[in-house]
Amino acid sequence: MPAVISKPVRAGLPGRSLGAAAVISLIVVVYSYRQHRNTAAKAKKSMAALATAISSASMRNLRSSNTYTAGQWIESDERERQFDADAAYFQGGPSGLNTDGKRARLDRVFLQQLRALARIIIPSLASKEAAIIAMHALFLVLRTWLSVVVAELDGKIVKHLVRGQGRQFLAGLLSWFAIAIPATYTNSMIRFLESKLALSFRTRLTQYVHDLYLNDNLNYYKLQALDSRIAHPDQFITTDVARFCNKLASFLSNLGKPTLDAIIFNVQLIRGVGLQGTLGMFGMYMATASLLRAWTPAFGRMAAEHASLEGDLRAHHARVITNAEEIAFYRGEERESEQLQGSLQRLIAHARSVAARKVPHVVLEDMVIKYTWSAFGYLACALPFFMAPTGRMSSSGDGGSGHRTQRFVTNKRILVNLSDAGGRMMYSIKEIMELTGYTSRVYSLLSTLHALRRDDYERPRAAACGGTAGEFALSRAHGIVYQDIDGVRLTGVPIVAPGGDGGGELLVRPLTWEVRRGEHWMVAGPNGVGKTSVLRVLAGLWPAFAGVVERPEPAEIIYIPQRAYLPLGSLRDQVIYPHTHDQMQALGRTDEELMEVLTAVHLAYLPAREGGFAARKEWKDVLSGGEKQRINLARMFYHLPRFAVLDECTSAVSADVEGLMYEHAKQLGITLITISHRPALYKYHTYLLRLGVHDAAQNSTVSSELMAELSDVRSSSSENSVGNSASISTEPWVDDVATSGVLWDVVQLSTAADTPTSASTGLSASLPVPQVHLKPSSASTSRIDVARESLADANRAEIEQLRAALAAKKAHEQELVSRLDQVQRELMTVAA
Repeated sequence: MPAVISKPVRAGLPGRSLGAAAVISLIVVVYSYRQHRNTAAKAKKSMAALATAISSASMRNLRSSNTYTAGQWIESDERERQFDADAAYFQGGPSGLNTDGKRARLDRVFLQQLRALARIIIPSLASKEAAIIAMHALFLVLRTWLSVVVAELDGKIVKHLVRGQGRQFLAGLLSWFAIAIPATYTNSMIRFLESKLALSFRTRLTQYVHDLYLNDNLNYYKLQALDSRIAHPDQFITTDVARFCNKLASFLSNLGKPTLDAIIFNVQLIRGVGLQGTLGMFGMYMATASLLRAWTPAFGRMAAEHASLEGDLRAHHARVITNAEEIAFYRGEERESEQLQGSLQRLIAHARSVAARKVPHVVLEDMVIKYTWSAFGYLACALPFFMAPTGRMSSSGDGGSGHRTQRFVTNKRILVNLSDAGGRMMYSIKEIMELTGYTSRVYSLLSTLHALRRDDYERPRAAACGGTAGEFALSRAHGIVYQDIDGVRLTGVPIVAPGGDGGGELLVRPLTWEVRRGEHWMVAGPNGVGKTSVLRVLAGLWPAFAGVVERPEPAEIIYIPQRAYLPLGSLRDQVIYPHTHDQMQALGRTDEELMEVLTAVHLAYLPAREGGFAARKEWKDVLSGGEKQRINLARMFYHLPRFAVLDECTSAVSADVEGLMYEHAKQLGITLITISHRPALYKYHTYLLRLGVHDAAQNSTVSSELMAELSDVRSSSSENSVGNSASISTEPWVDDVATSGVLWDVVQLSTAADTPTSASTGLSASLPVPQVHLKPSSASTSRIDVARESLADANRAEIEQLRAALAAKKAHEQELVSRLDQVQRELMTVAA
C-alpha cells in the first residue's frame, strides 16, 4: 500500500473551473471590446452628421489664424469643460522636484495624484484603455492557470519516469509541447497588451498636455516667462510622460500577475503541504519583505532627480544648437563646453551614487528572494516526508516512490512559482517608488498648467521693487481685458513686469492711450524703458494689473516681433504662418497672391532661388537677417489685419525698402503701431507715445505755439499725472524710476517727410526722444486729482457696461450650445 505523504492536489480547480472561467471571461471581454468599437464608430458618424447639418453655421473668419468648423468648435468646448471638471483634482500638488531626501511611499498623496491622472488616461469603463486592461487581466489569469497545469504536468512526467512507464512518459511530453502553444501565445499577448496600454496611456496624456499647454490662454508662454515651478517643460512633456506611462503599464503587469499567482498558488500549496506549512511560508515572506522594505533606498526621489538632471543637460545642448552662430562669433565654445561638462558631471555623479546605493540592496534582495525563500520552499516540501509516521513512509513497489516524487515535484514547482511571485512583488516595490517619482513630476506639470489656466502664478523674485511689491503681486492682478472693438485702448493700465507673489516691477506708470483706425502711432523711448512691455500687456502675454485693456479680435490685429520665427515647413508655410496650406486653400488664396506679397517686401526672387513655394529647408540657416524680417512683414500683408504692432521688426532692412513697406501697409488700410527708438520712422506715423519723458519746453526746437498744441494732445491722457502737467511746470523731477515707473506723454508728429519742423502740424520728426522726468507744480496737482476722480467714475461705468456685455455674450453662447445639443439629439434619433 503506497504511503500518502500529503493531500493530492485536486485537478478540478485548475483543470475545469479556472479554465472555464477564463474562457467565459475571454468571451465577455471580446464582446465588450467590439461593443465599444461599434459605439465609438456610431459617435463618430453622429458628430460628422452634426457637422454637416450645421455647416452653414461654421465659424470661419477669412482673416483669422485658424478656421473652425462646427464640429471642431464643439470638440474645443468639450475640452474646456473637461479642463474645468479636472481642475479640482489638480490643486495644491507638489511643485517641482522632490529633493528633500524623503522616501517615496505608497501614501495618500501618491494615490490622489494617481487618481487624478487616471481620470485622463482611463476616462471611462467603456474606453479603449479599460478594454485593454480587461484583456490584459484575462491573459494574466490564463498564464497563472497554465503555470498550475505545467506544475501538475511536471509531476506526472517525473512520476512516469520513475515508474518506467514509457507510453505515459511520451504522452506527458506530447502534452508538454501542446501546452507550449497557448503558453507562448499568452506570454506574447501579455507583452503586446502591456506595450499597447503604455502607448494608449501616453497618447491620451500627451494630447491632454498639448491641449492644456498650447492654447489661446498662452500657457506655453506663461509657463516659461511668468512662472518658475516647471524648469525645462520639454523634458516633462516628452521624457517624463513617456516614462510614467511605461512604468504604470508595467506596474499593472508586474504587480497584478504576482498577486494573482500568490492567491492561486497558496490555495494549491495548502492542498499540497497543509495549512501549517503555508502559514509558515507566509510568515517568512512577511518578515523578509519588511526587512527589504526597510533597506530599500528612495528610488522615487532618485528617479525624479535623475530626470531633472537629464533635462538640464538636454537644455544646455538645445541652447548651443539654437545659438550656435552667436557662440561662434564670440568664440565661446570653451565656456559652453565647461557648462556642458558641468551638467554631464552632475548627471554622472548622481548615476554613480544611485548605482552604489543599489549594490547592497541588490545583494540583500537576491539573498532573500533567490536563496532564502528557495530554502524555505524545499523545507516546506520535505517536512511532510520527514514528519509522517514511520509506518506510512514504507511502500511496496515503485508506486509509492512515484507518487511521492510526483507530489514533491508538483509542490516544488508551485513553491518556485510562488517564490517567483513573491520576488516580483518585492521587485515591484522598487518600481512603485520609481513610479511615485514620475507621477509627482507629471502631476506637478499638470497642476501648474491648470493653475496658469486660472492665472495663478508662482515666481519668486528678489525684493527689488520697493513699495510696489504687494500692489503688483500676480495674485492681485485684476485688470479687465475686452477683445471686440475696432481700435486699441488702454485706460489706467500700469505696465508691470510680473514677479509672482513677491511683487512685480512697475516699468511705466498707469497708461491711458487710444489708437483709432487710420491713426498711425509710434512708441519710443530709451532702451530698457518698457516699450516692448507695452506690447506684451496689449497682446495679453503679461497680465493687466489694473485698468481696462481693449483690443480688436485676434483676426484683426497682428503682432510682429523683432526676431522672426520660422517654423518647420515649406517656403509657403513661412509666408502664411500660422495658417496651413489646407487653410490657405479653404480661404481661396493662391500662390500668385503669395508672389504679390513677396513682391511687396522685395522678396520676389526667393521662390526661384529656393526651388518654389513647396521647397522645404532649414529656413533659419538659409535666409539672411533682412530676409527673415521681410518674411515677417510678408505675413502681415498676407493676413491683412486692421492693426499691426511692429516691434523693431525692420532693423535689418535697408531704409529705402523699409519706407516702401511702410507706405504699402498704409495704402492697404493697416493701422500701424511701431515700437522703435529711431527718429527716421517718425514720418510714417501720426502720433508719438514717449516713455521716459522730460518737459518738451526745455527743447529749443519747439515753439510756445507748439507747446499749447502738445498740452491739448496731452489733455486726452488724464490718468497720467506727470505727463499731463509736463507742459505746465519745468521744475526738475527727482525720482527713482526703478521703484515708481517711468513717465510718459503723447505728442503729435509731422506727417510730411519734407518738413523737418512745423509748429502747425506737430512735433518735429527730428526731435530726440526725451529721457528726463518732470515734477508737477502744485497748481496742476489739484487739476490732476479732479481728472483722476472723473476718470475713475467713467471707468466704473464702463466696467459695468463691459460686465453687462459679457453676461449677454455668455447667455447667447448657452443658447447656441443648447441648440447644438438639440440638433445632435435629433440626428442621433434619426440615425437610430
